[in-house]
Amino acid sequence: MVLRNYNKTIKRLSLLVIAVLVLLSFQPVYDGVVTRVERLTSTDILLLDPGHGGMDGGAQSAAGVSEKDINLAIAMYVKEFAEADGWKVVMTREKDIALGDTGSKTIRGKKTADLIARKQMIKEVAPIAAISIHLNSFKQDRSVRGAQTFFPSGPGEQVVLDESKKLAEAIQDRLVTGIADGSERVALGKRDVLMFKNPTVPMAIVECGFLSNESEAKLLEDPEYQKKIARYIYEGIMIYSGKEPIERFETIDSRG
Repeated sequence: MVLRNYNKTIKRLSLLVIAVLVLLSFQPVYDGVVTRVERLTSTDILLLDPGHGGMDGGAQSAAGVSEKDINLAIAMYVKEFAEADGWKVVMTREKDIALGDTGSKTIRGKKTADLIARKQMIKEVAPIAAISIHLNSFKQDRSVRGAQTFFPSGPGEQVVLDESKKLAEAIQDRLVTGIADGSERVALGKRDVLMFKNPTVPMAIVECGFLSNESEAKLLEDPEYQKKIARYIYEGIMIYSGKEPIERFETIDSRG
């Protein structure tokens, strides 16, 4: 009788040991899942805003290429770089559409509704930074060229305005160094831009070049050049956020 009880006890202990070992064998997997979830919930959010879209083509090159298409292409490259580094990226648009109330009867009304919708998206998403990507045009002097970044200078909370300036300066410094076309442009503050009124997060508008300049327009239409511009913008974002890029793109001279 004693022997039987002893054998039963041994069997129970053996089963308990096996159960514990099985549980422990799954522990690393469980830990891995928890780690991934923690990383996901703490991921930095970046909002990218490709300017124009839909009926609003923006500026146009002599070859007939619309600004809206180049804006989107550059923004998608920035998105690619950012997501590869673990950012969560939110886009105001990923195809050729206008935002907001498209039922407005006037073009001005539609454009205003579009900008208001973009501002609202930025407010709701509350990203670490919001970058609006555009192209410039100055037909009065077609020799004008070069990228330039702008930031809100008011009205708004001073801390947001200050951070926006830092963001724009980081991007502009990287663009000037990367493109190396002799431009001495600096980041500038603007007050007369709807997107910049009372910003809720640090934000900047990047004018990536002039479509009115024939040689620069040809570069901006080139996917490889678009990718390089996107990389410089992204490196500026990384520097601003305290995450110095591990590897930088080579310097290019857009003067040809």
